[in-house]
Amino acid sequence: MTQFELRAKDGLARLGRLETSHGSVTTPLLMPVVHPAKSEVSPKQMLAEFGFQMVITNSYIIKSTERFRETALSQGVHSLLDFSGPIMTDSGTYQMYFHSLPDEEIDPIEIVRFQRDIGSDIGTILDTFSDPYVAKATVERDVAISLDRAKRSVGEKGNMLLAGTVQGGIYPDLRARAAMDLAPLDFDIHPIGGVVPLMEQYRYSDIVRATLSAKKHLPPDRPVHLFGCGHPMFFAQAALLGCDLFDSASYAKFAESGRMLFPTGTVQLDRLRELPCECPVCSSTTVEGIKSLDPASRELLLTKHNLYVTAAEMKRVRQAISEGRLLELAAIRARSHPSLYEALLVFLELIGDVDSSVPSAGSNSIFYTGTETSRHPLLKAFQNRIIETYPYRKTTMLLLVPHQGDRPFSDTCALIEDQVKVRGPEEVLLVYVTPIGAVPWELEHVFPAQQCLFPSTLDGSDINIAQERVQRFVSTLSFEECVWLSRDSPTDKIISFVSSRNKVTRVSGVAEVLNLLPPQQHSAPSWTARMIAAILAYQWGVKDATLFGLEHLETSISKATGKIRHIMREGKVIFTLVPMTGLLTPTYEGGLALLRAGAGSDHTVIVDDDAVEFVKQGKSAMTRFVHSASPKLKAGDEALVMDNSGQLLGVGKAVLDASEMKAFKRGVAVVMRHTRH
Repeated sequence: MTQFELRAKDGLARLGRLETSHGSVTTPLLMPVVHPAKSEVSPKQMLAEFGFQMVITNSYIIKSTERFRETALSQGVHSLLDFSGPIMTDSGTYQMYFHSLPDEEIDPIEIVRFQRDIGSDIGTILDTFSDPYVAKATVERDVAISLDRAKRSVGEKGNMLLAGTVQGGIYPDLRARAAMDLAPLDFDIHPIGGVVPLMEQYRYSDIVRATLSAKKHLPPDRPVHLFGCGHPMFFAQAALLGCDLFDSASYAKFAESGRMLFPTGTVQLDRLRELPCECPVCSSTTVEGIKSLDPASRELLLTKHNLYVTAAEMKRVRQAISEGRLLELAAIRARSHPSLYEALLVFLELIGDVDSSVPSAGSNSIFYTGTETSRHPLLKAFQNRIIETYPYRKTTMLLLVPHQGDRPFSDTCALIEDQVKVRGPEEVLLVYVTPIGAVPWELEHVFPAQQCLFPSTLDGSDINIAQERVQRFVSTLSFEECVWLSRDSPTDKIISFVSSRNKVTRVSGVAEVLNLLPPQQHSAPSWTARMIAAILAYQWGVKDATLFGLEHLETSISKATGKIRHIMREGKVIFTLVPMTGLLTPTYEGGLALLRAGAGSDHTVIVDDDAVEFVKQGKSAMTRFVHSASPKLKAGDEALVMDNSGQLLGVGKAVLDASEMKAFKRGVAVVMRHTRH
């Protein structure tokens, strides 16, 4: 069983911890490829000087070289490499492809046994590599051979973790089929194989399609390894695909040919006048200094530079995941090459197939990096959820107000909002027209409505996406009159699209809006009840707020911001409205109220009896004790944790989505916030 757990997520990207027989490592990570006798930098240096937690070497080379083989069998591969950390071994699949070796050169069962016997922490099956240019029928045959070898190999792993490689060439359907066939087998890690030629040809879009096609059919508790991915400019995007492990010999190969790796691409040393790098190598010398060295010394310095840059970029990727900013980093790196940017757009197009793994909410701002920002999965999910859950659909006046979203909406619309607050939704609905789409006034503080920073000049495709979302939302509403307040905002252009489908009254000032508002009715509900009902519907799916007893709720308002802080019933706080996300965090009493209102069906986690007392004490609900979870529950959602009898134990924040809670046997499922006293 794979000893793998997740610590944090950002989209499909994961911060994880993988346990091996030689210690644990933090993922995502890169494993430098090391040769038993040819490494310019020793494996021990890899760890001590550059911080690489794990290395990978080739078991075929070790097995076929007598002096390596005897040492590895008698003393272990760790002694052979003089490396104390975890070691992964490859089986020789790529060597067979690259050197056109005959099929009988490597026995698929013997090579797995050999890896086990030399003490590899992670071994790899001998799969069949498919050239990108061969016919689909050939790739199908290769996939079938790989599957047959996988089935025969998996029982030979012993205590070694074993990697079952997913092949399928450039054909997404074959990648998906291979992943589905491998998933039931007792593998611990799943490499995505056959991508090195695609990397060399800058066919990143094909890698995206192949990886996502496999990823959605693989067990979520097994790390995914993108074989041969060693260029730092692709790390962020590869992690965005959900890959956890990477390996490459590029650091050495590129140095041998006088090339330097950077997060933005590759540069020949001969073309440089300056060293645009702050690594220890570049900060201690000059271009002329490196060029003046003898070939061996120059190659060693370039190798070290490439390792420093590679290690630093992987740290950047892990930090971006922890901050929820990996898509921004990937977008910046995608500007390094048109093929990278094309691949990013392909990813954003395909992410809908696997968006159940996308965390539901965060608190960090989303910075505009280009037109890809409008396609951000969180923005798409936000708009879809509004259309699905918004409780107010019929009104006298629909008031549309363009806004860039660069500051709180109330800062520029205070007079209008004051008048909306004293009217009911059946009288007027206020909707902000923003670069991310339609934002109803009641949800103006909900993430990411005011956490997106867009420039004042938007690309035409950004406007097209925004207007499509606005029109989709408007089409779900019934109204007698539509009023558009023209403003100096890039989204003001959307009026032409809205007015082509609806009769719209265009006004240019706040005073005109106030004059057009329908008369105030004395029976209008409080604005706080109206806003709470909308948030309950958005966050918890409460379709009938009257079941929640809104008329009996009390609220406390922040004097500094004017926002709701706490929601109370009979003097007890049942919800806190989180300022950074605009969402409701329930107390234990709030959890009970949600269950009574029928709002728990998509947010429940049921734990086994063995975990009940621990959860009651406020300890985290661990994955190994999760009996079941609501299928729609996502990482980041508020969760109602219950026992098998249906009794509420407490409320907390889901760390994983429902499928991951069931798949993982290590790590935290829900961080508890409030439990029964």
